[in-house]
Amino acid sequence: MKKAKPSKGVVHRRVSDVAPTYFECPECGYLTADPRFGSHEIACPVCSAYGDGRRTFPTDRLRRLDSRIRAYHRESEHEIVVILAETFLESILEDIIDRILTAQGASLNVRELVFDSQRSIGARIGRLFPSLVGESFEDVAAELGFRDFPRRWREIRAVRNAFIHDSPFRGPQETLTSKDSDTAMELLDQAYALFVLVNNRFVAGSFPKTQHRIHS
Repeated sequence: MKKAKPSKGVVHRRVSDVAPTYFECPECGYLTADPRFGSHEIACPVCSAYGDGRRTFPTDRLRRLDSRIRAYHRESEHEIVVILAETFLESILEDIIDRILTAQGASLNVRELVFDSQRSIGARIGRLFPSLVGESFEDVAAELGFRDFPRRWREIRAVRNAFIHDSPFRGPQETLTSKDSDTAMELLDQAYALFVLVNNRFVAGSFPKTQHRIHS
C-alpha cells in the first residue's frame, strides 16, 4: 500500500450546520478550503495560477440537497435523512469518478457510455474506480485518512435498501433510527473532504483546460 500523501490545500472540519466551501483553481482543477485562494491572495500550489472566487465546490445542486438533509436532521426525520444522505453520497462519488474520467481525456460521449455500462454505484466504485486510478477505493480512502468511510457508507446503503425494499431473507426493516441518521450525517460531512483529497491526487493538474470547471 502506498503511503498517504500530505493533504495540502484541504482543511478538515466537522461541519454541523452548513456545507463547507472549497475553491477550484481555474487552470488545473485543484481544490482548497483556504479563503485566501478564493480572494486572489495566494497562488495555486499545483500550477501557480490564481483563483477567481467563482468556481466553488460543492456545486449549487449539492449545496441545495445538503441544506435539505440538514434541515430534516434537525427535525429528527431519520428516515428522510438516511434516504437523502445516501442519494447525496452516491451523487458525490459519481461526480469524482466523472472528474477522473475527464482528467484522463474522456469526452462527454465516452463518459456517458462508461456510466451507462456501469449503472450501479457498487460497480462504479468496486470496478470502475480502481480501473481508472490503479487502486481500490478502500485503499485510497485509507491512505487519505478515511479508512472507515467505505465500510460505513456501504453499511448505511444496506440499511437504506433494507428499509425501501422488502428482503425475502431478512424481512422488512420497519424504521430507520436516530443512530442511522447520525451516521449518515457524519458520512455526508466526511464526503466533502474525501472528494477534495481524491480530486487533488488524481485530477488536479491533469484536467484539459476547457473541461475542468465544476458545474453548478
